[in-house]
Amino acid sequence: MRLAIKNLIVEYNSTRALNEVTFDVLSGELTFILGPNGAGKTTLLKAISRLVNIAGGSVYIDGKDLKNYSSKELGRTLAYAGPQVRRELPSTVFEFLLIGRYPHQNYLQYVETVKDVEVVERVAAELNIRELLNRKLSELSSGELQRVLIARALVQEPAILLLDEPAAFLDIRYKIEVLNIIKDLTRKKKLITIIANNDLHLTSLYADKVIVLNSGHVIAVGGPEVLTKELIEEVFKVRVEILNYHNRNLILPITSSH
Repeated sequence: MRLAIKNLIVEYNSTRALNEVTFDVLSGELTFILGPNGAGKTTLLKAISRLVNIAGGSVYIDGKDLKNYSSKELGRTLAYAGPQVRRELPSTVFEFLLIGRYPHQNYLQYVETVKDVEVVERVAAELNIRELLNRKLSELSSGELQRVLIARALVQEPAILLLDEPAAFLDIRYKIEVLNIIKDLTRKKKLITIIANNDLHLTSLYADKVIVLNSGHVIAVGGPEVLTKELIEEVFKVRVEILNYHNRNLILPITSSH
């Protein structure tokens, strides 16, 4: 599968949030979108998910224009996990995850199938949240809720997985655990996975492809090697050291002048 973004433009109140963004991603690739706050990372994911209006350009999934997908067809193809959900929703984690099976249900179906339950339980096991299934969303910590949001996207069984800051509220153990799971699933299921992220170090550890945004413009596209010291200083206004470890360039911020 190929996801192709061609000259994508998104505007908010006549201000361009994305300006002629172009890139493509293939199945099995774990892609990170990097950029400072306000660069357009979340807007890009929402545009691909058809959650914001596109002012120009197109999004193609295997050559088919995004606008030609029905809502259910798109829901079976693509899943988006935003950075937060309303905690006051009166549902358990199990009920919340079951909602993600909606694109696979027919119009006359009012109850979940055995397959729906099996998928929810499998994904819960993969993300180590089975003990949370009977708890209310309002009872979860920020880290627990973050894993539930990722699980909610995965129960759709999408070919394209879009995650907005999936490790934002996780401690270091769960950051590594969740990103390992995401990378493993991307490989095994041949997913197109795109993560919006601000963490240069984690990106250098996990990314197959990197897209750097700044003020709505694509600054660089390629493997992690596009993250040079010069580009990082220009875009993020920080100094870093880049160390080679097991054939990967690890990015470490410099915290002092020494």
